[in-house]
Amino acid sequence: MSGKSYLPIGTVIFATLFLLQGCGFHLRGAADLPASISPVQIQGLGEYDALRLELTQLLEGNSIDVVDKRAQASSQLRVSSSSSRRVLSVDGGGKVAEYELHESAKFTLVSAEGHKLVSEQSIDLIQTYLNTEDEILGKQQEESLLRKDMQRDLASRLLRRLQSQL
Repeated sequence: MSGKSYLPIGTVIFATLFLLQGCGFHLRGAADLPASISPVQIQGLGEYDALRLELTQLLEGNSIDVVDKRAQASSQLRVSSSSSRRVLSVDGGGKVAEYELHESAKFTLVSAEGHKLVSEQSIDLIQTYLNTEDEILGKQQEESLLRKDMQRDLASRLLRRLQSQL
């Protein structure tokens, strides 16, 4: 050997985890929500709405029960969302070259007694993608995946907003 010393991999991993812990790093979706809002009812989104499913998963992952009936809930998370797509640019032949995707949500958290725990807020996300004419099926899948990622990001941001307000 040439006299170089190497750190064992375990030491490097431990040091990295220690640094991440010290800087306030948390796993995505991890939020410190008060137990007093549990159980929560999500209002305004359909049963199989992608945002509702993401919110339910994140809330339950943070030890907040999600219920369907208002009578069982300690609080209601009132959410409305919208999705849209618009043409961002066209090529020389008049074909769409780029799209812009919009996802937005408005929300408020209300106690069972009707008191606002978190005032109404909105979250808006925008994502662009190129539209090449020769990859039509791939671009449809790309848009679907982008929307799913945007829904996941909306839910995560909504939870972080709840955490900061409560």
